[in-house]
Amino acid sequence: MKKFTILHIIFLLLSTFSYGSVVYLTDEEELKNIFTLGVSTSSQDVLVIPPMLLKNLADENKEILKKLHTEKKYIFAGTTYTDVILPVLFNAKLAEDVREQIEKGRKVYYEVFGEESLVFYPHLGIISEDIIKILIQSGYSVFVTSFGVQKDLRNETDIIPADLSRWTGSPVQNLAWDYIKQAKLKLTEYANSKSYDAEKFDAAKEELYNLEKPIWFENYISSDENKKKENDLWFRAGLSNVYRAIGQELPPAISVPLYISTSRNPPLDTTTGEYILYFADDTDNVFLSSCNLLAFGVKKSSGEIVFDIFISSASDEVIDIYIDLNKKNNAGSTSFIGGHNGFTDSLSAWEYAISVSTNSAKFFRYNRTGPPVRAGIFTVNNFLDNNLIEVKIPGNYILGNPKKWGYIVAGFLPSGDIFDIVGYDVPMSETIIQVPALRSE
Repeated sequence: MKKFTILHIIFLLLSTFSYGSVVYLTDEEELKNIFTLGVSTSSQDVLVIPPMLLKNLADENKEILKKLHTEKKYIFAGTTYTDVILPVLFNAKLAEDVREQIEKGRKVYYEVFGEESLVFYPHLGIISEDIIKILIQSGYSVFVTSFGVQKDLRNETDIIPADLSRWTGSPVQNLAWDYIKQAKLKLTEYANSKSYDAEKFDAAKEELYNLEKPIWFENYISSDENKKKENDLWFRAGLSNVYRAIGQELPPAISVPLYISTSRNPPLDTTTGEYILYFADDTDNVFLSSCNLLAFGVKKSSGEIVFDIFISSASDEVIDIYIDLNKKNNAGSTSFIGGHNGFTDSLSAWEYAISVSTNSAKFFRYNRTGPPVRAGIFTVNNFLDNNLIEVKIPGNYILGNPKKWGYIVAGFLPSGDIFDIVGYDVPMSETIIQVPALRSE
């Protein structure tokens, strides 16, 4: 007998609580093997065919499946539209996508077999109580695990929570889920707009469903750097396809490798007592300038807030300081000023910005209804002997406790490209990057 690969084939003794084996197919060749080799003849065996495979089968293979279904050669189980882990989707606050994955998979099953399955197979056998409720609402009454165990959905109350850490929890995984949710929000806006086109919308949704597969999130925490880079490239390409399908402008974040965006863990030096905050920079990844940003400190005295920037050499280039007062989502601007390339994340959105040049410091205030407002201009002190740039802002311009604020300190070339950021390695050849704020805690 020829050898063939099937993901999940686990045999159990038949009982009133178990089916025979669960056969999860991954491609059409495996299906042909079942047709030709007759792997199983038991009416208790469960055949799971992913909807993406099922709907694209050759017509002759669909006819064979229909015959097997009619003759009850197998129990045909429904499953999600794409290979997703439903509790992960639910925990990522994508409950609507959970329902869509279930019901869209159910629709494909009906289109092929002419009836709906009552049996559901969750990908990798992972399920939760929240998912059970949605399955019942969708018309399923039984689910089966990878072990062939049959469970009545209506009476199942002893679900043991699965470990989902392979697919969620790390900074880069969480950021990837955030990007998916942002894309979904854009799709919702598009669906309610006058430019809505059903065909374009469906194409974008297909891309989004594909991005919800667990493999993306597994690869993001891989120890293989090449795998991580390739995964990130294709994930961001998929995100781009969502926006392009509906004719929407791509968010700048998509140009930034996610695993770089979240790799930042700047050292905080609290040994310098003079400063209420002091961030040292041990990075030297500067490719576009001879100037390095070495450290950033904040003092408060005599009705002034003093910002100190330590640099490796005298520079004529512009250095911006962005100040986030509250760490509230989208409570300020995420874009940099002056045409400078880059942006910050929504939790680091800034209320105030200081653009520091050789002779002056321009002070800007976030404007909800338009571009930032220039609210003042102040003198810059350059102490060339120790490469210190000092900017003093009157305390009444920014009220609050500077120790609780978040800061982004970035140097820019005349072109607008970032050449260095305190606490962050600027990736080579990346000119538009996402920069989270430095914080004391």
